[in-house]
Amino acid sequence: MRAGLFGGTFNPIHKGHLMVAEQVVERFFLDRLYIIPCREPPHKSPDYLAPATDRVRMVRLALPGDSRYRLSEVEIRRSGPSYTIDTVTHFAAAVVPGATLFLVMGMDAFLEIHTWKRWLELFERVQLVVVTRQLDGESDADADRSIMDGCIRARLPGEYTYDEKKSCWQNVHGACIHLLETLPVAVSSSQVRRRIKAGRPIANLVPPAVKAYIEEKELYR
Repeated sequence: MRAGLFGGTFNPIHKGHLMVAEQVVERFFLDRLYIIPCREPPHKSPDYLAPATDRVRMVRLALPGDSRYRLSEVEIRRSGPSYTIDTVTHFAAAVVPGATLFLVMGMDAFLEIHTWKRWLELFERVQLVVVTRQLDGESDADADRSIMDGCIRARLPGEYTYDEKKSCWQNVHGACIHLLETLPVAVSSSQVRRRIKAGRPIANLVPPAVKAYIEEKELYR
């Protein structure tokens, strides 16, 4: 079993999230990919978040009709801040025991991972999949690779070797950090929220069902 964990606020989920999800599933031959909305992000103010029930509903509406894609409410149901290590522990013990786990995150999150709870343990328990940044609709994998390489060498114990063919770093203990170069999609949740507040269209940024739900509930106004 190969399972991916893709967490975030999904505030709201948009076409960029779905594109990343599809590419992760295909690139790493995942049997399942769990989309995991967080209850309370440890490093961000929760004031800007839509209610958890609404964010969960939007994820449910957005997921493709493919059994490999699953919604998990584990962090929504857990009180307090949503710590990634607690979620990884839960999946490894209770959801997909024995599975090879892949943890999907953006470049910005990876560069701050040293501030996370029990962060070094993550490298022992999952394979990290770091998604390239999208800057003005373009990605720069070479720049991201250079930034990641410096971060890995400066902050992680042990020696990591970069495999150019696989676009990943590995150490002698089997820890693996992948860099996933995604197709450029100029969309972010903050952009969607700004457009809604300004009364501008979002049809090209989110799935139709998500757009309809946002309008019905009058979210982000």
